[in-house]
Amino acid sequence: MKIGILGAGNIGGNLGRRWAQGGHEVRFGVRAPNEITALLAECGPTASAGDMRSAAAFGDVVVIALPWAAVADVLAQLGDLRGKIVVDATNALTWQDGPVHAVDGSGAEIVAKLLPGARVVKAFNTLGAEHILHPVVGGLPADVFLCTDDADARATVAKLASEIGFRPLDLGPLRNARVAEHVAIAWIHLAMKAGLGRDIAFKVVGG
Repeated sequence: MKIGILGAGNIGGNLGRRWAQGGHEVRFGVRAPNEITALLAECGPTASAGDMRSAAAFGDVVVIALPWAAVADVLAQLGDLRGKIVVDATNALTWQDGPVHAVDGSGAEIVAKLLPGARVVKAFNTLGAEHILHPVVGGLPADVFLCTDDADARATVAKLASEIGFRPLDLGPLRNARVAEHVAIAWIHLAMKAGLGRDIAFKVVGG
C-alpha cells in the first residue's frame, strides 16, 4: 500500500518506520526533505520524502501527524483528496498547566470539513509515540481507537494498526472523535501531571 505521512516527527516518523519496514511504500511530506535522511535510512528502500502536496498525492492512505497549529495551513496546500483515506493522528490541544481541548467538537471533524470528500479516520492519537515502535505495554497489545463514518476506511486503518502490533477498536462514527481526543487528554495528564510516566497505555478488558 502507498502511504503518505504529513510530518516526520515522533508519531509520523515512527509510523513510517513500522510500515516501511513491513513492506509498504511510504512518502513523508516535510518542509526540508534533505533533513530526514537518517529516518529514511532506517525505513529502508520503500521510503522517500518530498513536500506535503507530493506526499498527499502519493498516498492511498494519508496520515496527518502534525502539530495542531499547523494543520489548517498544511491542508490548504494539498489539493483535492476526495476518496482518499485520511488518518487524523493529531490532538487539538493547548497547555494550561495541563492539556486542554482547544476546539469545539473535535479536530477530526475540522479536518473533514477542510478536506471535503476525504474518508477521515481518527486514530493513533491516544498513546505515546514510543509505543508505535513497541506497542506491547504490561504484556498486552495497546489499543488504538478508530472513529470514522466510512466502514471500508475503518477496515483499512484497522489492518494497518494490527500489522504493527496494536489492537484496533471501533469507537464509532467520526463525531466520537471528540471522545478519542479526550482520551488523549487523559493519557497526557496521567503521564505528564499525575506522575505515571509515559510507559502507559489504555486497554479495554472484559471478563
